[in-house]
Amino acid sequence: MPTVIIEPGILAVQTHVLDTTSHQHTLQQITLPIGSVHLNVTTAQGIQSYNNTAIIIKESVPHQLTMHAGWVILIEPTSQVGLQVSAMLAGQEAYLLNIPHAPDEFSHLPTLLGLCNLRFQQQTHQYDPRISQLLKHLDQCLAGTCIKPAHWLAKDIAQQLNLSQSRFLHLFKENMGLAWRPYLLWRRLICAITALQADHTATQAAYMAGFSDSAHLSRTFKKQFGITLQKLLSQNKSQ
Repeated sequence: MPTVIIEPGILAVQTHVLDTTSHQHTLQQITLPIGSVHLNVTTAQGIQSYNNTAIIIKESVPHQLTMHAGWVILIEPTSQVGLQVSAMLAGQEAYLLNIPHAPDEFSHLPTLLGLCNLRFQQQTHQYDPRISQLLKHLDQCLAGTCIKPAHWLAKDIAQQLNLSQSRFLHLFKENMGLAWRPYLLWRRLICAITALQADHTATQAAYMAGFSDSAHLSRTFKKQFGITLQKLLSQNKSQ
């Protein structure tokens, strides 16, 4: 496994020889290179290319990344760190970072964020109490206690929160800035990564996260992040 840091609202991966296809996701992304890096970002003005620089990419912006070594940090936009990133972006699709030095391969998350002039803070955002209750429940997965797929349907979540399904879906998007389904997919992928870190097989991790098999997990991961989970892990194991 590569070095992986998971906190509520944040996933940071230290990787080698990362080469993705063009992709987009609902998360903000910080790329902190240790070696050479080439990044293509698709904006309203066309494809913008960046070389050998740290950069923040706004959520839902298509991009393709080739990096010799470095950190990729994915952030939920409504998290405490995400709100700081949004202020830094100020509506831009990409923001170049002038970091004082390259990050270390074994850096802690506060150190990595500090290089970007961001403060690491635990989640204190004032969500609706029912959404906070749901997020706390989902965070059990970060401790290795994954919620089984049967509990992930919107109608079941709504019932647990004493809401209609339509009211729950509206309330969730209002609080989180994105719909329940793509957010749930992100959390399921986090669940799978957590399971792999705990030495479960890819098949076991896929089942725990609600995917039909490891191939389904791999395809979904590639669609979201431009690289299969197996390829990401094998590249890092070979270093």
